[in-house]
Amino acid sequence: MKVPVEFLEQLTCEIPKIFSLRGPSGKVWRVRLLEMGDGYYFENGWQDFVIDNFVSDQDICVFKYVNENWLQVQIFEQNGCEKESAFEANCSQTSTTNCSAGRWGEKAVKNQGKFPIFKGRASTMNRSARCWGKKAVKNQGERLGGPLISQRRDITAEEENMALDAALGFVSRNPYTVITMRNSHVYTGYCLPLPRSFCNEHLPDRSQDMTLRDPRGEVWGVRFYFFMNETQQIGQLTTGWRKVSFTNNIEASDVCILELVKPDEFQLHIFRVVEEITPLKRQRDI
Repeated sequence: MKVPVEFLEQLTCEIPKIFSLRGPSGKVWRVRLLEMGDGYYFENGWQDFVIDNFVSDQDICVFKYVNENWLQVQIFEQNGCEKESAFEANCSQTSTTNCSAGRWGEKAVKNQGKFPIFKGRASTMNRSARCWGKKAVKNQGERLGGPLISQRRDITAEEENMALDAALGFVSRNPYTVITMRNSHVYTGYCLPLPRSFCNEHLPDRSQDMTLRDPRGEVWGVRFYFFMNETQQIGQLTTGWRKVSFTNNIEASDVCILELVKPDEFQLHIFRVVEEITPLKRQRDI
């Protein structure tokens, strides 16, 4: 993968030959930076990072320089959501590259956000890395089960309106938001964007782990991801939401209410278009 020279020129040290990439899971990969005729490239070790983190051709990696030879990496899918499977990635490198948070260090944590950032689309990888990327996609499908397929009967516009009307009748003293489910929320992307106004008023301007209690009383851990730049501000539930939606058999056009009962805890309310539940199926099982 090509690394912009403009990014390297902003580093606070000499250009390292080895970078440590800290992925979304907190694991660390060591990657060699090679200078070639037309620039600098991540080579040895980059393929390990790609396959271990299930990176596909259309994913976007955001690299944030922390200090010395450390980079924090975020991985986004084409729909703008963080790649959920990367939060569970394990480093396959056999040396002591899988460093603990202690080696990341207090200085690194303090410096986050103050140093250069660059973005790279996975499709710009060299041919060898793209081959690894295709293998990663296959492994991801085997691990997460791939897309989910609805077995629900056909629904009518009247039924959709009835579910929405029922949700709009919800009343609580706690802050809450009403969201109509889309395919990308429950069948494929598995992240749930939250309205900007709700995030601005009631949620922190930083990412954090939260608790979500479903209608049956089962408690889940979910990740609230917050991102802001000059043009946009995004707040969404990422890691953990897939398990919640699948276990509760939430479908497209169902209406969910997220009630903020504590600063870090949601109560989930589900208003179904069809009350009779027909279990979702994984695409690979059909």
